[in-house]
Amino acid sequence: MNQIKKIKFVFQEVLRLYLIFIFIFQIFRITIYFSYPDLFNNLNFLKLVESIFLGLRFDLASISVLLFIPIVLLIFPLRIAGNRLYRGFMASVIYLELVAVIIFLTSDYLYFSYVKRHITNELLFLLNDSKYLLTEASANLLPIIIIIFFTVLIYPIFLKHTYKRNPEGHRSVLSFILIVLTMIVVGRGGFQMKPIAVIDAYQYGSASQGHLILNGIFTASHFSISSRFIERTKGDEKTFLEILNLPLSKNPNYPLERINVRSDMSPKKNVVLIMIESLSFKYIDFLSGKNYGVTPNIDRIASKGLVYENFFANGQRSVDGAQSILTGIPPLPGMPDMTALSVNYSRLGQLARENNYRTIFVTTTLRESFSMDLIAGAAGFDEYYGLEDYPILLNYIDAADRRLGWDYDALMYLLQKLEGKQSNYIAFVNASSDHTPFARMHDPFNRYKHGADTEGGYLNMLNYTDWAVGEFINKFSKRKDFGETVFIITADHALAHFQGADPYGKFRIPLIIYSPGNINPKKSKLFASQIDLFPTLVKLLDLDGKYSTIGKNIFETEQSFAVVKDGALIEIFSKEGFLVHSLKKILDYQPVNELSDELIQSQLASKAVAFDHLTYLLLTQNRWLSP
Repeated sequence: MNQIKKIKFVFQEVLRLYLIFIFIFQIFRITIYFSYPDLFNNLNFLKLVESIFLGLRFDLASISVLLFIPIVLLIFPLRIAGNRLYRGFMASVIYLELVAVIIFLTSDYLYFSYVKRHITNELLFLLNDSKYLLTEASANLLPIIIIIFFTVLIYPIFLKHTYKRNPEGHRSVLSFILIVLTMIVVGRGGFQMKPIAVIDAYQYGSASQGHLILNGIFTASHFSISSRFIERTKGDEKTFLEILNLPLSKNPNYPLERINVRSDMSPKKNVVLIMIESLSFKYIDFLSGKNYGVTPNIDRIASKGLVYENFFANGQRSVDGAQSILTGIPPLPGMPDMTALSVNYSRLGQLARENNYRTIFVTTTLRESFSMDLIAGAAGFDEYYGLEDYPILLNYIDAADRRLGWDYDALMYLLQKLEGKQSNYIAFVNASSDHTPFARMHDPFNRYKHGADTEGGYLNMLNYTDWAVGEFINKFSKRKDFGETVFIITADHALAHFQGADPYGKFRIPLIIYSPGNINPKKSKLFASQIDLFPTLVKLLDLDGKYSTIGKNIFETEQSFAVVKDGALIEIFSKEGFLVHSLKKILDYQPVNELSDELIQSQLASKAVAFDHLTYLLLTQNRWLSP
């Protein structure tokens, strides 16, 4: 048999495998496109076709990495490669990889519905929380059973059409070398100097087209392979400071470091900060003007407190919100979160403890869920409690196996822990009852049609959480220390799942500061975000010591903007408008005023990039906070 026939045989074999995988990737891409018309309404048919072809580059890169070792072993030019059992085994391995790809892309599709983008480095975070994954799997049991059924059914068909015994004569060293080299080139995305990265998908047009071009396997692998920082263009930190209008530090080596000297005259206050799972601005009737009718207690508290109408989550995960609030460090594309961030940084719990505050962290979930135990420890909290610690007080329908816990019972437990204690305290509550899968609720909280992942299911859970918060505040108001306690109600992130294509709804969350007699009721239009809470709390509690943050004290600033992370992108919200940046170019700009000129667009882009690059620069050089 001549060399050309040998090469043809091997190449056809490899090509069949590639085509099967490509088909699966494209099916999911097209499904995402038609599932979210509001997100892709700016993409016409030609743009869809363009995205499909552009996406091939990223699909092929992912496939080449996945299949490299199995294909190398399948076509290896040694005698064993022609053995029937050996080839059957390798074909089975490839089939299992195909099944794994289908399962992962299905999971990515479901994840896409919540955050309107593919999964990134959240993958490693989720994989570390096996109990939560089991909870989600149980809520999606039917799709899992269907996948297993078809896996068994299709397996012999796959073998029949892809597996052929490789006769002795079909072994070819040349074809082996050519395929290996081809897979290496395709796996890195071409012959360019650097392998393709997630950010390259956004150079062709809008952010939505970039989302469509990418696939979940590519984004997850590129953000999760390591916790190394992704490369930024170089810049001057002094220029970044000037663009952001940040004051110069007394220590030039740590330009964001601040020192607060406590006034002996300032009375000490307590703080109870309740971070509610997925509490979107949209669902608070007092703020949004809607009529969902599920937050009467939060509405009442908001009407008597200081509320911010343009407050934004810095990311889309619980750890993003907790990190921003408790450390003042924003989550940014490609950067590790606080559970893996090995640099010096400010920790609210530690700073409060050094000022003789009692520090309490309560999560409604199991202690290890969402790595809240790591977060509490990293933030310097002395006391940490979870679902394992507090008693279940109510007769819930799903109480027996609800791993996400119950807000009312956790808040009552916090009240118990605060009884009889004389020292000042700061308490942080991670209220996660209204996390998916939504639990079935009894009356009077069963107001909407229940669904484990529907808006109705969420609203029922939010109605329960609202009641729990109301009961907590009512009982707390009878305590002697009520007058010296500041209550802060906010969210870890917004519930992007039901926000449509509204970029504001994807990140806008409430901020309610409630302390009768200390803080006057008011609605503020200042644009701010979670990272601004850290310096605000330092000043509110008048904590003595050094700290560092790129955020601002919202009581003492005229700077009005919020920078957030949206997967591989950064976005900025301000009174001038909304802008999306890929760290290379502007992808989208929506001015508030139609007369806004290019200068305003350029200024917003400069602020977003300066915010990202300054944070990146100081963290990579371990110059965030002095030792």
